[in-house]
Amino acid sequence: MSILVASWDFLDAMSWDVTIAAFLLAMGSLMLHVNSKERRIDEQDSSLRLGFAFAAGASGFYLFVAGLAIGFIWPFTFSSGVYNVLFGGIAVMGGLVLLAGSVTLARNVDLRPVTYFAAIAGFYAVVDAYGILQNNLTSSPLVAALGYLGFAAPAILSVPAAQFPDKRWRYLFAVFAFLFTAVWLIQAATFTMDHL
Repeated sequence: MSILVASWDFLDAMSWDVTIAAFLLAMGSLMLHVNSKERRIDEQDSSLRLGFAFAAGASGFYLFVAGLAIGFIWPFTFSSGVYNVLFGGIAVMGGLVLLAGSVTLARNVDLRPVTYFAAIAGFYAVVDAYGILQNNLTSSPLVAALGYLGFAAPAILSVPAAQFPDKRWRYLFAVFAFLFTAVWLIQAATFTMDHL
C-alpha cells in the first residue's frame, strides 16, 4: 500500500530541524562557558558562541516559517484546523525562541529574558501534550506527547539554568536537552519512514 504525501506536508523536515535544535541546546549548554557574574559567554569562546548563534538562528528561522505555513495551509485541509494548532503554533513559538536566543548569543547579552520566553513556550508544549493524549491525536499519541514534553522540560529548566550560577542546573538542563534530542530523533525517523 502506498501513501501519497501532500507536497505541503513537511513534518519530517520540521522534526529533523527540532532534533537539530535540541542537540544544539544540549551541546551549547556544555560547551559554552558562562561567566556567572556577568551572565555572558566568556570572550575566549566568541567563535564557538557565534557558531551556535548562527546554527540556532537557521534552525529557528526554518521552524518559524514552517509553522506559519502550517497555520495558513493546514486549517483548510486537515481536520478542521486541529493540526495547525498542534504543529504550527508550537513550531512558530519554538522558532521565535531559537531566533531570540541566536540574537542574544550573537550579541553576547544576558540570556535570562529568552529563558522566560522559552519557559512559557514550554508550558504551551505541556498543554499540547495533554491535548494529544486527551484527544488521541496523531497515529502515535504517546510518542507525540513525549516529544512535546521533551521540548517542555529543557524549556522550563532553562530558567534556573540561566538564573543560578550552580553548574548542576546547566548539567540537568543538558540531560533533558539530550533526552529531547533522543525523543525527536525517533519522531523524525518515524515521520520520514511514514512519508516514504
